[in-house]
Amino acid sequence: MNHLSFDLRKRYYPSVCPVCSGDALEVDVTPRKAEFQCPGCGAYEITLAARSAIKGMSQKHRALWLLQARKHVSS
Repeated sequence: MNHLSFDLRKRYYPSVCPVCSGDALEVDVTPRKAEFQCPGCGAYEITLAARSAIKGMSQKHRALWLLQARKHVSS
């Protein structure tokens, strides 16, 4: 199980993870970006455009997308 860090100044609400479709917590970061806290995928931010783009992807492609996004951020 992943331990997620929560910012107590933010208001999280129950949601569905756009990557794995599991239970998650979501908070709006900006009008065009949201942060998700998912036990399976971990903590990540996603833009509304990216969220819409991955809706039609298979579960395998969604996981690959998240992996590639994390590699891009860490480099």
